[in-house]
Amino acid sequence: MIEKLTLIDWKSFENSEVYIEPLTFLIGVNASGKSNVIDAFGFLQQLALGVPIDDIANGIRGGKDWVVRDGKDCFTLSVDVRDDSCGVDYIYTVTIGIRTVGFEVFDESLGKKESIDGEEKMIVLYNTYSPKLDTLLKAVSLYTAKQGRRRRLDLYPSRSILSQLEGRDLADEVVNGVRFVADKLRNIFILDPMPQHMRDYSPLSSALKPDASNIAGVLAGMSGTDRKPLLDAISNYVRPLPERDIESVWAETVGRFGRDAMLYCEENWTDKKKLVLDARGMSDGTLRFIAIVMVLLIRPKGSLILVEEVDNGLHPSRAKELVRALKEIGMERGVDILCTTHNPVLIDQLGTDLIPSIAYLTRDRATGSTKINTFDEREDFVRLVASGSIGDHMAKGDL
Repeated sequence: MIEKLTLIDWKSFENSEVYIEPLTFLIGVNASGKSNVIDAFGFLQQLALGVPIDDIANGIRGGKDWVVRDGKDCFTLSVDVRDDSCGVDYIYTVTIGIRTVGFEVFDESLGKKESIDGEEKMIVLYNTYSPKLDTLLKAVSLYTAKQGRRRRLDLYPSRSILSQLEGRDLADEVVNGVRFVADKLRNIFILDPMPQHMRDYSPLSSALKPDASNIAGVLAGMSGTDRKPLLDAISNYVRPLPERDIESVWAETVGRFGRDAMLYCEENWTDKKKLVLDARGMSDGTLRFIAIVMVLLIRPKGSLILVEEVDNGLHPSRAKELVRALKEIGMERGVDILCTTHNPVLIDQLGTDLIPSIAYLTRDRATGSTKINTFDEREDFVRLVASGSIGDHMAKGDL
């Protein structure tokens, strides 16, 4: 699992860390930097997929002119990734900067940290360096099983080194580390459900899009044995949202050729009257809630799911239903969830046991740089909690 993200000179960040818990919430006023954390994870995911760095930078919110902190020529992103199956920690670090022709890798490394006979040992599986020979390629030093010997490869700096090492004949430690970290980064899923896109008919699909526009196509395209328990679970969590219970949620094919699908739900208003709606008649909050629950239920174990403004469109009285879904499904399926929110009611629904999982972002008044803060760092934490809930302090602007 991804346990920590370090951001150095990335967008509004000078040097900050965010720790990833099974359920993590980022709070802060507008423009405090919450979206910049989401964007950093998106950047790392695209790096692992082998997308050209210039293309990633151009596609990030704000474009390539805003990925590097003002006055700097490069930024560094680093993640700590834990392999619980063997008790190994990997540290992947990449520094990306601007050359004449665009963005490229300045430095990149992958380290493996493990405890042997009670002693912590770090192995550098690979790292880049600058050879004396002037070349457009990047020199990479790779670990080998032979003590004191390293192997050199020259690779392109226009893509991540991580993505270029996959599939090569390398030492087992390097192969395993590269595969594991790349897999965890690729399994980052940034969900931004857009109800206006979800209301239309969608083609049968096998993978859900980040905006959930093809949710009906994914559901209708599943086999019956996979679809029924998923729909039952979605219906169970979405049931309490409206004034009257939603009895069921489903999708079915439409049209002569049955290649498109529509999302439906049935509301129980009286004992004798049931109202069937398609997605065009569902509220924004209901559609977003369905998308969030579905992503939690279908993403692979070990995934990191990010949802910005997770409670958008949801009535405050239903915040507890969202928190219940995030807690229960996340724990049951072994997926980590990171959300942003402006809603103090939602934060208070987390309860005191999840206060360590809440990070609040602030901006330095002099430099504008973002700092990620946790409550256990505050000297006045006990007084803060004793004088009101986190949501109360959030609404007052105390954080």
